[in-house]
Amino acid sequence: MIDIDYILRKHPGAKVFEDGFEVSEAKYSGGAGLVQTIVQKKRWGGEAWLIYNDKYALKILYISQGSRLSLQKHRQKEETWNVLKGEPEITLGDKIFTGKAGEVIHVPPETVHRLSAPNGDVEILEVSSPELWDLERIEDDYNREQYKGKAG
Repeated sequence: MIDIDYILRKHPGAKVFEDGFEVSEAKYSGGAGLVQTIVQKKRWGGEAWLIYNDKYALKILYISQGSRLSLQKHRQKEETWNVLKGEPEITLGDKIFTGKAGEVIHVPPETVHRLSAPNGDVEILEVSSPELWDLERIEDDYNREQYKGKAG
């Protein structure tokens, strides 16, 4: 079971935010050098934001066994996932399949998608375009509202 302590052991010194914080708080505007990881608590596990700037975002998604993200899509945001650990159930449009460690999955804008962890904990490396506020939830197990963060 993934919890915040598990994520913080992997990212010591990370700054922790509750789900739904303002995206702009995590934007990196410095030059070359060490970047502080941001950890966002989620009911399904959590995210470690390794970098977020004007060009791209790099995160690790930690999904607890039996949990799933919302069924969602983005108007602008484009994502590419690399399965680091586990066998996630992946929904892409009308297709549902099981991912395996090492696989790379691309999610263009407007693609309905979801990640879930029915058979054990899952870790996904996600690189995306920087529109982290661009989220339309179609279904959500946690009854969260649409994202209300600000662009930038």
